[in-house]
Formats: sequence, C-alpha cells, structure tokens
Amino acid sequence: MQSFGRLSYLYIVKAIRHLLLLSFLACATALYADHTFAVIISGGRSKLFNHERYWNDCAFLYRTLRQTYGIPKEHITLLMADGNNPADDQLTDGATGLASSPTDLDGDGEADLALAATRQNIDDTFRQLATRLGANDHLFLFITDHGECDQQGNVHLWLWGNEALGPRELAAMVGQCHPATMNILMGQCHSGAFTESLQGEGRIITTACAAGQMSWACKERPYDEFVYHWICAIAQHDETGQAVIADADGDGCVNMQEAYDYALRHDCRPETPSLDALPADIATQWSFTGMRNSISPPRAPTPTYDVPFIYDLQGRMIRKK
Repeated sequence: MQSFGRLSYLYIVKAIRHLLLLSFLACATALYADHTFAVIISGGRSKLFNHERYWNDCAFLYRTLRQTYGIPKEHITLLMADGNNPADDQLTDGATGLASSPTDLDGDGEADLALAATRQNIDDTFRQLATRLGANDHLFLFITDHGECDQQGNVHLWLWGNEALGPRELAAMVGQCHPATMNILMGQCHSGAFTESLQGEGRIITTACAAGQMSWACKERPYDEFVYHWICAIAQHDETGQAVIADADGDGCVNMQEAYDYALRHDCRPETPSLDALPADIATQWSFTGMRNSISPPRAPTPTYDVPFIYDLQGRMIRKK
C-alpha cells in the first residue's frame, strides 16, 4: 500500500507538471500565432492534372495551422487551382471523374478558399504581405502540385491555366516581404531546384525531392508522400487523428528539423528530400509554437519513476510504458 500511495502521489505531481506545461505552451502558441502568416499554393495547372491529393495536402495543413496552432484565418492566404470558381477543376480520387474543389478546407461550414493560383494573384499576395509583415513576424510558405523540367533544363512549377513560375520569379515575389524569418516547404517535382534562388538569412527551405527528381504520391492514401508525413509531424497526428511522435527532444514543440527528420524516416518513395537553413541552427529553433530563442517553453519533465502510461500534449494516452 505504501508503494502504491507513493506511485499515486508521483503520478499526480507528473499530471500537474504536465498541465502547467500545456498552459504555458498554449499561451506561447497564442502569442506566436498573432505574428505568424502563411501562404498555401497549389497551382493545379488544369482540371486534367489537378489531382485530389493536392487539395488534401492543403486541407490537412490548413486545419493544422488553424486548429492546432491557432493562426488567425486572416493570416492565411490560400491560392489553389481556380479558387472559388464553381466549375470543375479537380480530378477525383483515382482520376475517375471531375469535380469542383471544395472551398471549405477545415469543415466548419464556411468558405476558406477564394483565390485562384495565378501569377498575378501570387504576386499580389506577396505585395500585400510586404505591407503587413513587420520585423517580429514570421512567414510560412507551402507549395504543392506539379513541377516540371523542360528540354533546356529549366525548372518551373505549374500554376492554374497552364501558367509557369520559375525559381527566380518566385524568389522575386517572395523577396518583396521582409519578415523576421521565412519557412518554405515545397512538395512538387524538381522542388530541390528552387532552393538556391530562395536561400537567404533567416530562411528555412525544405523540399520533397532533389532538383532532378520527381516527387511521389503516397501508395496507401490520397496525399503526397513527403509533405504528408511532414504535416503529420507538426500536427502530431495523422489524417485519422492517430497520434504520432515527432517531438524528438521532448520539449513540447516540433521544430523544423524534427519535422524534416520525421518525414524523412517515413518517406518510402524514391525521392531525396532536403533541408536548407541559414543560419544552420534556425531549423532547430523554428516551430509553430515559437522561436526557441524568443519564446522558450520549459522542457517536459522526465519521470524518474515508473508510471503506467505515457501521454501526448493533448492529454491522450498514446502507449503503455
């Protein structure tokens, strides 16, 4: 009975510490969310190339940014295929038919998508962000869908209406903004060819494949392989809600190095992802909860006693010890 009582006491202490950690992280996340902006781009090219999995990538990420990290809706710009046009613009799962892309990405009954993924809209988006982003703000850019390399070796990504956008053009558009940091994730084929043009101080660039490679879809689900696992890492669960463990150092945050490492370990397709960061340690500092050098959440306590269960940050039991 005495040992059971001690175990119960230590378990209560651990639970209290865990709740305090959750409270601190919630406050830090809310503060950081007000200084985080995101741009999500899925060009689509045309309705015969715009696979449903690209919408799924964007929707899973959008839900994560909104629901897990509390980034305000007005801080997220979606540029996807033909935007809110009701015409068919998407190949349904298995390319068996055509449909119009849903405009509600998070299932709350309200439209989230308005802008088509055209060169003009993308340029306008970054031009407007340039007037909104300050020295304490952070920008996240996600691009999925198609990339191509022509016979002359020039790489571009496809936008809606068969418009093409090359690395230097994208870099010029992005370069209009001067946030404190910029975090870029690219999932399209030949995405590695964009890294050199986009490099810069305070930037993290993660790509699904090398410059000369194709990127691949998942075999077992309608998502893209690398970016799907990357989103699972930052969400800390998969698309079904099953918990995943990507927080390798146990500090309560999934930084960009941890997200990359998790996605790399789970990527089963013939592609070579990459992570480029300047300075190099910014990838371990940057998370959607906050920059480690500006908002430093305490490390999760490591129990020195036996407990029957281990919990994730949402308080859900994830496995027996």
